[in-house]
Amino acid sequence: MILHRFLQVVGALAVLMCLQLAWEASPLGGDGWSRARMLYAMAGLVSALALIAIGGLGIALARAERQAAEMREALARLEALLRDRAG
Repeated sequence: MILHRFLQVVGALAVLMCLQLAWEASPLGGDGWSRARMLYAMAGLVSALALIAIGGLGIALARAERQAAEMREALARLEALLRDRAG
């Protein structure tokens, strides 16, 4: 769980850095359009968003596994209750 949150934090920081690089590649933040720098920023942005998504998937998987374990325990209790009443 901590690893997944760490991936999301690193991904968010990378998004911010890519946005800064894209800003510097525009006429508003730099001397003019820099297509190479903009391409580099957008490629990094895709990787940063992938890190955030991987972290989110890991958290969702851990939550699903925890819920499945709780459901197995509830089912075992219900089966034991039915066995006690039937037998």
